[in-house]
Amino acid sequence: MAIHCLVYYPAVAWLVGKKHPKDYMGKGADAILTGLSTNSSLATVPVTLKCLDKMGVSPASSRLAACIGTNLNNDGITLYEAMAALFVAQALGMDLTLSEQLVVVAASLMAGIGIAGIPEAGLVMLPLVLGAMGLPNEQVAIAIAFVLPVDWILARARSAVNVMSDMLVAILLDRGEEQRPT
Repeated sequence: MAIHCLVYYPAVAWLVGKKHPKDYMGKGADAILTGLSTNSSLATVPVTLKCLDKMGVSPASSRLAACIGTNLNNDGITLYEAMAALFVAQALGMDLTLSEQLVVVAASLMAGIGIAGIPEAGLVMLPLVLGAMGLPNEQVAIAIAFVLPVDWILARARSAVNVMSDMLVAILLDRGEEQRPT
């Protein structure tokens, strides 16, 4: 998640969206910190819209990306689900085949798309991803108990990643509109 937030998103915002990382991270800091502190990308939407306005992103692109993104663009949850599932598999001594890893990826993508931007939503979806991986219910329960102590911190990071991805999508939509012939 750190690589995604600190390298990938700023680089894409800069190289594709033509927003300097200082603008993306600096003018978006209020939204990022609100997502981090509230543990909810949905609760962050008003702040995200204000930050995107400070960046000079059009209201149409901002509203579309921030409002729809809280329901469909949950990169933080997608990353968390996949990494948590792989962590649990390693902790249990499971060797996942390539096809089993692809099932984890697909289940994680579906979890990230189909979940609300509310606190602890990623933890709620984790049993479904672990079940798709083929773990029996008893091992899923043990895995959740194992992940739960660190989830409080990871949930906040997931929300910050989700907010940053919503801002990036708004920047890219806006850039696409600027390049569109009239």
